[in-house]
Amino acid sequence: MAKSRQVKGKCLQVFASSRLAQSSLEYLMIVALTFAIIIPTTYLFFQYSKESGQELIDAQVTKLGRSIVDSAETMFYSGEGSRTILELNVPDGVTDVLVIDGREIVFNITTSFGTSEIVFFSRVNITTLGANCNAKVCRIPELGQEGFKNLKLESIDKNSVSLETV
Repeated sequence: MAKSRQVKGKCLQVFASSRLAQSSLEYLMIVALTFAIIIPTTYLFFQYSKESGQELIDAQVTKLGRSIVDSAETMFYSGEGSRTILELNVPDGVTDVLVIDGREIVFNITTSFGTSEIVFFSRVNITTLGANCNAKVCRIPELGQEGFKNLKLESIDKNSVSLETV
């Protein structure tokens, strides 16, 4: 009878031990499943926020470019001597602003995705200071830096509008 109790006691110990092992394994499975859900979700969230930041910069630059072109055309059609000053907020990532052939304004943008250009076409001739020009490409160096800028647009003659940061 004592032997029977010993065997029964050992069986209970083994059974209790296997129940503890089973509950530990179940706990580990729950933790692993939780991590399997959290890690990809976190990755997707950060990718989405990075892309949203890029889209925001693109939208700001698009607004800047359209504002400059629209104001240049307005000054041109208002007549010689017309002028205005635009208050611009240049976003982070704009590295250079060019005027090509007097009809294109090109914003060079650098982000974590690489370098890209956003181009705006004007129906009027746009000029800048001669010191910043090389052949048919003129730079506007002050607009290639982040921050608030003032840009003076002036219809200088019957053929063109001048851009100058002030």
